[in-house]
Amino acid sequence: MSEKKHILEIKNLHTYFYTDEGVIKSVDGVDIELKKGATLGIVGESGSGKSVTALSVMSLLTGTRGKVTEGEILLNGADIVRISEAEKRRIRGGKVSMIFQEPMTSLNPVIKIGKQLMECVLQHENVSRKEAYEKAENMLRSTGVPRVERMMKEYPFQLSGGQRQRVMIAMALICKPEVLIADEPTTALDVTIQAQILDLMDHLKKATGTSILFITHDLGVVAEICDEVAVMYSGRVVEKGDAVSIFESPSHPYTKGLLDSIPKLGLQVEELETIPGNVPDPRDMPAGCKFAPRCREAIDLCSQKEPGFYNMGSGHVSRCWLCRKEGGEES
Repeated sequence: MSEKKHILEIKNLHTYFYTDEGVIKSVDGVDIELKKGATLGIVGESGSGKSVTALSVMSLLTGTRGKVTEGEILLNGADIVRISEAEKRRIRGGKVSMIFQEPMTSLNPVIKIGKQLMECVLQHENVSRKEAYEKAENMLRSTGVPRVERMMKEYPFQLSGGQRQRVMIAMALICKPEVLIADEPTTALDVTIQAQILDLMDHLKKATGTSILFITHDLGVVAEICDEVAVMYSGRVVEKGDAVSIFESPSHPYTKGLLDSIPKLGLQVEELETIPGNVPDPRDMPAGCKFAPRCREAIDLCSQKEPGFYNMGSGHVSRCWLCRKEGGEES
């Protein structure tokens, strides 16, 4: 793996939600590193903690019962967890931006597109309204949408799903953030528009030098655009490494299950592969490895003690007792 500076480091992150029914450990000891200029994919089923990790980075837990109880989030080496709210607002949108899963619920339905884009510029840059409008127009044009001048005066409901997602991308990149978090940005789009959005994000990443944290459950998307991959399960990272290693030689049974469940072109089978069972209730986690109750390869040790990471070579690590049997060294 090439040695690039880590622009974002998440160290031993714990994000808990305090509810009337108990404490929900949504993120429970996550370590993730994003290299400068790279795209890191975070994958896993719903409920694995992907989105909560992103919201923790963005400091968007205010107003919820969620709280970062432990750990560090380092942006260019500086911890952004315990800074003031004013400093967080300066970072949010300026240095770190986020594209949300459903643009219709992320855009304000009663404010025109141009004004929403302008607000991002005026919030983070000392420019006139005219300059902000011009910058917004140019950024929107760079996403490849037609009739930009007209679209700037329209409302979100007048646009298609793909157009709204391009507006969200323009909004996220308009201040040239160092880190872009994309939380399943193509889930609500059809396959053709999804491919266009992925190509656009890759093009703009190269043009602006922005590093991307790409959150998805779609391993096909990960294979297409990501340099490195972190697989999450029940609030923990269970495997991580470069994309080639993860896809060619997955070592954790959960990663293998996710890959096996992808339909293979040209292969006819009566039933698709599935991972048995469900993600455990975060208020009642099993002892030992959290995946053990669903794992076809589990041994007695798996239900007794949670494994640490084992080094599978070239920066590829896996949190599984079976990796020790396969010759992996404890990380």
